[in-house]
This record gives sequence, C-alpha cells and structure tokens, in this order.
Amino acid sequence: MDIAQYTENEIRKNLALLEIHLKQAPFSDASFCGECINKHILLLEGFAEEGLTACTDCDTKKYKILFFNLNDLKDQDYQKDGVKLAQQIRRLRKIFVPCDGDNVGMKDRDDVKEKIKELKEELKLSKDAKTKERLE
Repeated sequence: MDIAQYTENEIRKNLALLEIHLKQAPFSDASFCGECINKHILLLEGFAEEGLTACTDCDTKKYKILFFNLNDLKDQDYQKDGVKLAQQIRRLRKIFVPCDGDNVGMKDRDDVKEKIKELKEELKLSKDAKTKERLE
C-alpha cells in the first residue's frame, strides 16, 4: 500500500469514528465526547495535509473539501447538533469511498437508503393531523 492509499484509508476510518461520536454526543458526557471529536478532527486535518502532499497524480479537491468542512465543524455544540453534524460527516466520508471493484454503487445504495428514510418520515408527517392543519 502506498502513502496515498494509506492516507485515504485512515481518513475513511477517522471519518467513520467521528460520525459515530457525533451521533452519540447528544446522549453522552459533553467533555468526553468533545475530546474524542476534537481528536478525530485533528487527526483528519493531519491526514488531509498528508494527502495533499502525497497526491501526485490524483485530484486534491477532496482534501480541500475535507479541510473546509473540518473548519466548519470545530467548536460546534456537539451535544445539541451532533446528529445533524454526523449526517454532514457521513456525506463527506462518501467522497473518500472508492467506487471500484466490490464497492461499485456503495455510495448510491447508501444515498438511496437515506432518501427512502427521509421520504418515509415525510409521509408519516403528512399523515399527522397537526401537520395537515398547519399546511392548510
């Protein structure tokens, strides 16, 4: 495995862990979650820097997107907005998921599952009497 593959692999791992910590943050100890989340952000910043320098024949755009999103994520209220932030990290993680070989279509399948979940929730809300009253 070369340095670029290693770096992307580590980015995927840390994004997955960051996503989990953000999902758990609203239900966990604030200081502990904050420390873990900040640790993963710091690691991801380092791997993004490494990716920019190790990437000789690849598109560096995804590393820049990662930097931008990590800067937005810093110092947020993880307990209040953890689930919403986890969804943003999930979308970001998909940029780093390879879509070749056995992983063909993984992004699409996950996106479809997420969209189905959203549509089911919208359908549920549309059947709610209070929601109907508000919309009329």
